[in-house]
Amino acid sequence: AVVSSQSTGSSGINAEYGGNAVGGVIYQPWYSQKEGGENTGRVMWGAVGLGAHGFTRAEPPADRKVITTTRSHMQKSVQDAIDSCKPDSLIQIGGSGSKCVLVADGTADAYLFASPGTKKWDTCAGEAIIKALGGTMTDVHGGPIKYDADVEFPNRKGVLATIRNHDFYLSKIPSDIMERK
Repeated sequence: AVVSSQSTGSSGINAEYGGNAVGGVIYQPWYSQKEGGENTGRVMWGAVGLGAHGFTRAEPPADRKVITTTRSHMQKSVQDAIDSCKPDSLIQIGGSGSKCVLVADGTADAYLFASPGTKKWDTCAGEAIIKALGGTMTDVHGGPIKYDADVEFPNRKGVLATIRNHDFYLSKIPSDIMERK
């Protein structure tokens, strides 16, 4: 099943120390609608070692595989990586922060984008929140995403974020994607 969301978007505040994501705030202005059509947002935040706040995490079933990915930048490498994981369902949504939120709150099990495209400012806040929950964010090769001033802004090797089973998703990335530098 593929789910596509129309009301997306998020804003993030990032904190890095020593090139590592350590704190983040994500604001979703269109999180839900009240009766009568008024939009209500939510703010979630996290700091490594202090936890994540502003939401309630729903613990997903251990055997479920729900992946979230891009809604507007689907490429062959992204589709191939997703297909290799054989997800139960796919959530396509805009904004890296929105995808990180879906992993953090338990709606999705993995955020997978096996292509260049996101930037450091897109992923830092989400990574900090995911790490505050005990999760992991890496590139699709399993390498760390660094945020210090001397690194390139693009995440050229894609993004993989999970709360659990990170090694499973890494092991499913097709070899032709893993061979790219």
